Amino acid sequence: MRSLVIKILFLVLLVPLTVGSVSSSPDIEAKVRYISDQLRCPVCRGVPISESPSSLAQDMTTVIRQKLAEGQTEEQILNYFVEHYGEWILLKPKPHGLNLVIWILPYVLLVSGIGLLAFLVSKWTRKKHA
Repeated sequence: MRSLVIKILFLVLLVPLTVGSVSSSPDIEAKVRYISDQLRCPVCRGVPISESPSSLAQDMTTVIRQKLAEGQTEEQILNYFVEHYGEWILLKPKPHGLNLVIWILPYVLLVSGIGLLAFLVSKWTRKKHA
């Protein structure tokens, strides 16, 4: 009787642990996917490691999974890869320095183009009325 109570108690305590580990696994996999979508595969160039079939990309994904299990944040993991491979490993480089100009330039050109177009349209409409 006593061993039956111990077994039941053991099972009751074990169930919440297994439920917790099962529910956190999809969460970690979603984070792994999100981070691996931001990193360029060094072998395939221009392809995120989440889509690369190379063994290096698979190793990098394993490193991401390990670092998430250790409790590291997304930023810490991305910084780890930038330290090892350089800024080019990021598919979307951080906007600072020359990258900031590259991020801002399309918007500046768009606003300038709209302004030029508005100026030309107003000039053309004034000529027609004159």
